[in-house]
Amino acid sequence: MNESIDIHAPAKINLCLRVGARRPDGYHPIASMMVALDGLGDDITVTRAAERSLTCPGGPEGHENLAWRAVDLLEAHTGTPLPVAIDIAKRIPMQAGLGGGSSDAAAVLVAVNRLYGLGYGPQVLEEIAAELGSDVPFFIRGGTQWATGRGEILTPVHPPEDLWVAICGPVAPLSTAEVYREFDRANPDHQLDESLPSGRWRSGDWVRNDLTAAAISLAPELADVGEHLMAHGAHQVVLCGSGGAIAGLYTEERTAREAVSTIPSGRAVARSFPPHHIDEDISLTG
Repeated sequence: MNESIDIHAPAKINLCLRVGARRPDGYHPIASMMVALDGLGDDITVTRAAERSLTCPGGPEGHENLAWRAVDLLEAHTGTPLPVAIDIAKRIPMQAGLGGGSSDAAAVLVAVNRLYGLGYGPQVLEEIAAELGSDVPFFIRGGTQWATGRGEILTPVHPPEDLWVAICGPVAPLSTAEVYREFDRANPDHQLDESLPSGRWRSGDWVRNDLTAAAISLAPELADVGEHLMAHGAHQVVLCGSGGAIAGLYTEERTAREAVSTIPSGRAVARSFPPHHIDEDISLTG
């Protein structure tokens, strides 16, 4: 049995994020087109060990990391210790809305499942992932998905064509809870449209993020960066998740890279993955 697994944990973008009013359980229903990005991600090594450890330079270490809690849940489901050493090379910025913590947790679920031969299929892993957070099941599935419920109900859709994403930020680090509180204050009875978008992303009015106004009210500089990206050839600009980062959407890699190079908060250029599953991002060693 293999002793070590290397796995890539991609960032994501919400090409569309619609948000409903806060439910009695505290969650917000959403309808979102979530797209895994090829070109920005964390690289993780998971190794069998005598005891569990987790290192993540530039990110939360040990028990504070969602990937640690992922192993907790697997141990609870199996009823047996699963000691591993987890090393995360962090490249997805924190508090950016790009899903880095959720992606890392999903990758660790997949890696430990494979490393210990637990035999859980994608459906079971997604159910476990949903206990960790709303975005985590998406990263088990990968590709492009239409997400509803809290984000855990996933319907595969075709990846957006000719999409290059210029990511800037985090322009300002934003707390998800803080952004949602501001959204609730301004939209106490917001109605959710769950209908699947149609038409190309370049001209589609469905490319939007309902949290944009709330995020900009907390970090006005986001609007300035968005205007800069539009002035440098973006077809659309969209807030990344609950914010911190903002993305310009382009049809050509060259134009996207030129735009990123002109702004201090320019972070990376990525494109949508073709349909694939996270298991395809595993390499085995040992």
